[in-house]
Amino acid sequence: MKVRQIIFTGVERAELLEREIGDELKPNQALVETEFTIVSPGTEGRGFMGLPGVGFDGSTQAPRGATNDPESTDNRRLGKSDPPYPQITGYGQIGRVLEVGADVTLCKPGDRVLTRSPHASMVKANAGRFAVPLPEDFPGEELIFARMAGISVTAVYSSSVKPGDTVLVMGLGVIGNLAAQLFQLAGADVLGSEISPFRVQQAKECGIQAVNPNETNLQKHVMEWTRGRGVQIAVEAAGRSELLAEAVLLTRAYGEAISLGSPYASAVFDATPMLRKIHSQCIRLIGSLSARWPPQEVDRVRHSLVGNFTNVVNWIAAERLRVRPLLTHLASPADCQDIYAGLTQKHDEYLAAVFDWRRLDS
Repeated sequence: MKVRQIIFTGVERAELLEREIGDELKPNQALVETEFTIVSPGTEGRGFMGLPGVGFDGSTQAPRGATNDPESTDNRRLGKSDPPYPQITGYGQIGRVLEVGADVTLCKPGDRVLTRSPHASMVKANAGRFAVPLPEDFPGEELIFARMAGISVTAVYSSSVKPGDTVLVMGLGVIGNLAAQLFQLAGADVLGSEISPFRVQQAKECGIQAVNPNETNLQKHVMEWTRGRGVQIAVEAAGRSELLAEAVLLTRAYGEAISLGSPYASAVFDATPMLRKIHSQCIRLIGSLSARWPPQEVDRVRHSLVGNFTNVVNWIAAERLRVRPLLTHLASPADCQDIYAGLTQKHDEYLAAVFDWRRLDS
């Protein structure tokens, strides 16, 4: 069958192309017709710009690689050229299930689901591992943010947060913004830190207290806020190694520093102050990656991948998570070049972008 799919065909080049996929479904697959897909500004932005990255399994991707979900049979390199183009991109999709394979139990034909699939008009999703049923009566352009919130919530579940704890979230892109909101849902007192005035404003529209460290001395502010003790939990959500070191230094004794953003770029700085504080004040340094959770509930594991995403879907549908201020661009897939260029080059205008695949048929 023929599908239309967003593909990176070169450095800073995204195109909507027609592609042929087979009709046969594997036992773990579901055929899903797409309503919406969401762009991951960090992971996909790096792929669009031709920068090296790290896969969800922790392995190093080839330079300029943009593959995302190693479990999706269609979400992989299309060619074997060097540089590795063309590349499929994307890992967040909402659509209607048309058909399921023999072993699929997470969804059935007719269901509206969230999957970890690329940007395409039709996908063969790995529904054996991940497919989250969605409510019918809530806007898909908002529900699709569950794909990003499912990443953010791992910081909460990885922590020991309790109501009344002080939490600092460094970096208020989509992932950081949602993490800050989720910690607030857990009862924490949250402060966000972000150097972009635009993102600070969007965070405030989502109900997050936020400061710009270019305008406010962050260390002084945090110490005044916490009466000189530091925060109980600091979350680095921007994927910058030096910010993780700063997060540790702003954390109190016996506190937790969480690495939520994936660090890519090399960084040269003195790590000894961070390491000394971790050692001398018994600070826990925690890695938080959503793909490391088991797909479904198993004995002695409190949370699961499907369960985590089901929770954030419900919170968005109940409007406990505010996602509308994050949606700066709702676009046709045909406008993919402009969307990726904007997300990577116009940080004061673009925060999150969603593709509406229904517009291709209008």
